Amino acid sequence: MDCPSCNVEMSDLEGDDQTLRKCGDCGGLWIDVADLNRVLLHNNLPGLESQGGKVDAEALTGQCPECQVDLVRVDGGDRQHPLHYDTCESCGGIFLESEFQDATDVKVAVEEIIAFFRHFGAKRKMAAL
Repeated sequence: MDCPSCNVEMSDLEGDDQTLRKCGDCGGLWIDVADLNRVLLHNNLPGLESQGGKVDAEALTGQCPECQVDLVRVDGGDRQHPLHYDTCESCGGIFLESEFQDATDVKVAVEEIIAFFRHFGAKRKMAAL
């Protein structure tokens, strides 16, 4: 599978319950939506559909490496720390760009994904308080 960002072959980071793919060039991660929801829920975070965010229809994000359809960018976080991820509306795959250079195995990658989504949904949590 090629990275949607830089078209370099992604390598598998295999773990107990899920397989993540990581780009050795840009550090981006690809995760299946079912695996992502499992990770989020097991760490007391809401599932992806409850994370909030706003679709950026103008963003050029590349194509899904599995379906070859255009990815959709979803923006979140707060003004000081804007975040985004790209998603495939066909297969539900999620691409998290270039913030995961340190993720050398699934355990580290999952910890970084959890931290990402804690910050991604932070604005929504603050609005609810």
